[in-house]
Amino acid sequence: MRLTKLLAAAGLAALLSACATTGDGTPTQNDMVAENANLEDGDPNEMICRNERVTGQMIPRRVCMTRAERQAMEDRADETFRDESARHLRINPSGGQ
Repeated sequence: MRLTKLLAAAGLAALLSACATTGDGTPTQNDMVAENANLEDGDPNEMICRNERVTGQMIPRRVCMTRAERQAMEDRADETFRDESARHLRINPSGGQ
């Protein structure tokens, strides 16, 4: 009984310490919150986290990136969409009919 409690306490301590640090140098969620407290709204370095669904998976995952990174990703997606739309119209000028 005592051994079970000891193992449970050790497991809980290991789990909590794993949540506090990443080990590979990437900032934890607490670090991001602390950094965001010093930034103004709309700052390009502001870290924004969202739950996003990945294609083919049922469970959304948390994706964190700066406002500038998210804007750059959206700009690339818009550019790719425009390029592919223009390419499709050049290949099939009748619009697919």
